[in-house]
Amino acid sequence: MMFVLAVLAMVCTVVVTLTAVVFCMGMGANAKPAAIRALKLWMAGLSLLGAAGVTAGIFLMCDGEPGRAAVAAFTPVVIIAVLFVVAMFRSGLKNGQSSGSGRPSAGGA
Repeated sequence: MMFVLAVLAMVCTVVVTLTAVVFCMGMGANAKPAAIRALKLWMAGLSLLGAAGVTAGIFLMCDGEPGRAAVAAFTPVVIIAVLFVVAMFRSGLKNGQSSGSGRPSAGGA
């Protein structure tokens, strides 16, 4: 059963990594060259992070430690999710949107 969990964690990591890379590609559609270079570095970093998690999971499964393999394979998903949330809050605050409850401010509509 633990081997199934480890394999599912690896599949989840691959899907989340590919989604994050495609999301970065989408952000570069109308970007300036400097932003495109930064996005390429982000895509490379996210790809390496996902590949490292899956590789560590495979090695730990071969060593007979499926529990640690599942944790190692799922760790990139948590890191990518935290990066996504931080990026969304930073872009929202940069664009002048509130980070509060979503209600309009007292100053106007």
